[in-house]
Amino acid sequence: MIEQRLIRALALGSAALIVMPSAAQAQERDAEIEALRAEVAELQAREAESNARLKALEDRLLRLDVQPITLDEAVTIRGRFAEPTSRAMTLNPALDQFRQDPPSYPLEKSGGFAAIQDVKPDQPSGEDPVQKAPDPTEAVQDIVQQQQGTQRSRFGAEFSFGYSHFGDARINLDGFLALDAIFLGTISIDEVDADIFTSDLTLRYGVSDSLFIDASIPFLYRTSNFRSGGAGGAANQPVETRVSDQGLGDISFGASYQVLAETARRPNIVVSARVKPPTGREPFGIDFVEVEGSEGNLQVPQALATGSGVWGASLGVSALKTIDPMVVFGSINYFRNFERGFADIDENPGEQPGRVAIGNALQFGAGLAYALNESSSISMSYSQRLVERSRLKLDTAEDFQRVIGSQANIALVNLGATFTLGQNISLVTTVGIGLTDDSPDMVVGVRVPYRF
Repeated sequence: MIEQRLIRALALGSAALIVMPSAAQAQERDAEIEALRAEVAELQAREAESNARLKALEDRLLRLDVQPITLDEAVTIRGRFAEPTSRAMTLNPALDQFRQDPPSYPLEKSGGFAAIQDVKPDQPSGEDPVQKAPDPTEAVQDIVQQQQGTQRSRFGAEFSFGYSHFGDARINLDGFLALDAIFLGTISIDEVDADIFTSDLTLRYGVSDSLFIDASIPFLYRTSNFRSGGAGGAANQPVETRVSDQGLGDISFGASYQVLAETARRPNIVVSARVKPPTGREPFGIDFVEVEGSEGNLQVPQALATGSGVWGASLGVSALKTIDPMVVFGSINYFRNFERGFADIDENPGEQPGRVAIGNALQFGAGLAYALNESSSISMSYSQRLVERSRLKLDTAEDFQRVIGSQANIALVNLGATFTLGQNISLVTTVGIGLTDDSPDMVVGVRVPYRF
């Protein structure tokens, strides 16, 4: 009996030992299964998220294939969908090339990139298509604004500072020549150095994508130094005096209209017009006074003019072609000055009424600019202005009389550099060198245009 009980106890103990490890393993297996299920659920969530992103990208790609690029998107695009080529960049792609109707984009392989060219469906095969190329850089936009008065923003302002220096020397002979070799009389050597400082505020507004208007308000400070040697017949007794004046110059109003947009074959053509009312001090009727100690050898004006005194207008046309990274430009302008009457037209004491017809002028020039990078460029240009003789007519006279020596031939070589200081502001510097006797010896200009 005891043996049977002992055998039964041993059997129950063995069974207990066998059952206990099986329960622990079952719990461990359950834990592993739960971990695998959690991992599978996480992978399924990731797969669903990836599928959603892929679907969104496919929808976006489908919309890009069907819908055109908006104006806001076009302004921010630079260098997309353009083949690497030396063809010209379009001046205003955001304004005159991106259409609201869905365009058709034929693709051309070039260097592994797809180039898109905007071709109208009803456009003849021989017509020059408007080229869709990368947006012009900030440096190129500054060059276009300088040469043609157009801009890519609706409103802009510009502050400029200019300095010009004139130097003139002449010999005055008052007497006669005896025996063809001896001069009897008074000899005087006169020198005039003039400096003109100009500050301008120019406001520009884009009426439309092709029409721009502007107004310029100048303020001038002028100073002239007069010297005369040989006063009273003695060369060792020079006299000198200085005359300075300042004031508002002639305000001007202008308009620029883009006639033809630049394409791969033709340049950008802009027609401009300008009108200038006589808001500055006119140069007529200013009395001359004798400098003390010159014994009548040196007379200087009591004041200096800050304007022309007459109404003026100009009409011109300019062309500009972008050959990346170079820009070539040229222009021709005609200036017309209108006849006007004054209460006093000479420098002698007393009133002498009459009419004045300042000579008209023709100006032409050309140059090129080279973009060093997206924010800077250098330029060089040549300009020449041919001025006709001025004419005067006293009220007591019947006909106009030409003013001898009033014609002028002004030629300048200009060297400049442009720097982009920010997204909407630039710095434009120029230095001009006179080539003729009528030209200023030196011209320096600094302009800061700001686009809103």
